[in-house]
Amino acid sequence: MDLPTVTLSKTRKSQIISQLYLYREINLKLFSEQTGVAIVAIKDYIQLLIQALILRGYYRKDRFVLVSAYKHPRVNPGRLSNLRRNLLGVLVSNKKIDIHFLRKILNISSEELISHLLFLTVRGLFIGSLKNQKILVQKIWIPFEKVKISSDDTFIIGTCMLLRDADLSKVAKLTGFTKDEVFNTITKLMLYKKLEASFEVSGGIVGSSKISVNVKKYLIAPRTLPMEALQGDERSVVGFTILKKEAEIEELAKYLDKKEKEVVKIIAVLTAGGTFQFIFNEKNKIVPVTIPDTQPNQTIEEMAALSFFNYEALFGLLSTQERIPLRKLATLMNREVDEVLEGVMNLYLEGFVTCTLKGTTIYVDGLKRYSRTQEGTLERWEKIVLGMIIAKTSITTKDIEDALGIDKNHAKERMYGFYGKGLIKGSITGNKLEPEEIPIFPPLVQLDDLPIHYQEIFGYIISNSRVSFRNIMKFWEKTLVASKNIVYELTGSGLMNISSRGSTVTLVSSQKFLPNKQLNELGEIYTRVVNEIEKSRRKRIKLTTIANSVGMVPLDLFKMLCQLISHGYYKGVLTSVYFERIGKILLPVGKNYCLNCGHVIKSSTEPCSNCSLLHQKCMVCQGLIKKGDKVKECPTCNNVAHDDHLEQWMKIKQECPICKTRISKRNLKKYSA
Repeated sequence: MDLPTVTLSKTRKSQIISQLYLYREINLKLFSEQTGVAIVAIKDYIQLLIQALILRGYYRKDRFVLVSAYKHPRVNPGRLSNLRRNLLGVLVSNKKIDIHFLRKILNISSEELISHLLFLTVRGLFIGSLKNQKILVQKIWIPFEKVKISSDDTFIIGTCMLLRDADLSKVAKLTGFTKDEVFNTITKLMLYKKLEASFEVSGGIVGSSKISVNVKKYLIAPRTLPMEALQGDERSVVGFTILKKEAEIEELAKYLDKKEKEVVKIIAVLTAGGTFQFIFNEKNKIVPVTIPDTQPNQTIEEMAALSFFNYEALFGLLSTQERIPLRKLATLMNREVDEVLEGVMNLYLEGFVTCTLKGTTIYVDGLKRYSRTQEGTLERWEKIVLGMIIAKTSITTKDIEDALGIDKNHAKERMYGFYGKGLIKGSITGNKLEPEEIPIFPPLVQLDDLPIHYQEIFGYIISNSRVSFRNIMKFWEKTLVASKNIVYELTGSGLMNISSRGSTVTLVSSQKFLPNKQLNELGEIYTRVVNEIEKSRRKRIKLTTIANSVGMVPLDLFKMLCQLISHGYYKGVLTSVYFERIGKILLPVGKNYCLNCGHVIKSSTEPCSNCSLLHQKCMVCQGLIKKGDKVKECPTCNNVAHDDHLEQWMKIKQECPICKTRISKRNLKKYSA
């Protein structure tokens, strides 16, 4: 194809192309007068462009009107000034924008703006047109290189998000950057497609206009963390704001002992990163966008074990109050106010409590209990305290001091910690804990797992309707405190229900245990003792008579009989002088069978020798499920429990001890093993 030869400079050619692409037409006469290029030369160059299939159009009087462009100038960004990058950044998120609005944002004149648009057009960085004082955007060049988002970038964007319709001057004041630096950061991120935002301008004079930005989306990898995973200052900021519901920057800075700018940066980074959203409200206070509905994912004991702070006691204290001043809370905890405040925040973040701090008072909104006690696992001191409450109907911190051998402050902490676990319903007034009703627990331990002297004392109590702590002290050579603690621990373990007045223990009820070993398995001395009892025609037998016959010390014989009674071999009344039996000895009837294959079970602690499966145990008491036992089965996990044990458990908690599914009498499967 023969194309006309055009002798125009590169600059003039660029000017013609940029005029055509931006304005969609070129005034030949006017352009000729302004540039000194002959109209014929201009027409020849336009013809060249048409013949090269770059564009298409038509002449009308002294104008050439562009109809369509098939090709655009090759992209050549070169070294772009900040102003031109800012211009591209603003244009990239707009399809149409008013030229007067744009020049106010950039703080330049209309002539300067047009000049920059022509430059960007000829470099292939901007494809669009100018019509009726509107810039119509078709395409904007996006840099290919990856932008590195700095912490300062996130600080600035996060602050804009906090302010919502953010005045750039206010953002600059809060962050410590200049207004130009703030604007450059926003437009840079918009150009790199890392930020979606829009600008607003108020004020009519260029240079004095108020420019605001509304951030719609910050496109960085979100750093969403669960509340319990927050650490350090971030954790303190989140905890303090959700506790206060709204907080001033000054009080946050005072609490964290940091400068206000540093506090704003923490909040802004959390907001921009998606970890936790904040905004400034109309009172210029920091407000969390949403209050998290957290659930505990560790027990209160585990939380306390990982800290030097007694969270059990603090949770218990909050359990007793609808509102409580921080200073009073600190006094009761024997801690500083700031320590207690941090403790309350951590309980909130870990999901144990929801509350509000108004002024210097904590208002408790709700509690979510999660402790080992809810899974049927009590520590020894908890069993003692629980047994003490059952026996005495109410206790004081002095009772706990004496029982556990601790000082007044620690006793008070134990009382509040125990109450907070939800083992009982009631109230704490001063130093006194009073339950609404006496809690009765299923057996939380197997009798065989207890020390021998515990088994003996259990047998002694159930063989008498009333015993004294002094006799227990005398027979087992224990101190008064140790004797009481054993009795209370047996009670708190769910093995018996007693009442205690002064030094007297009265049995109300007890768990019934059946013999699990044949007589020859107990040992020769047991066989000889049983034979002496069984051959006697008397129901009331003197212990000295049996002791002399078998060559034993009467006290040792007394303890042996206590153990036989505790395991259900004998029923009757036993004192240190005589044994008044009811009926003959009760021995295991038949044999235990594997519930899976029916094979005889030799040991309840080993797998079946035939099918190698472990024997089913009650999920409450952990005792063996025997053939003929009445059991109930969880519909979700299919674990089973003794009928009466699971009924007692459900009085405490309406959920399966294993899978935590909510259960009721209706959905439990009931049958005989």
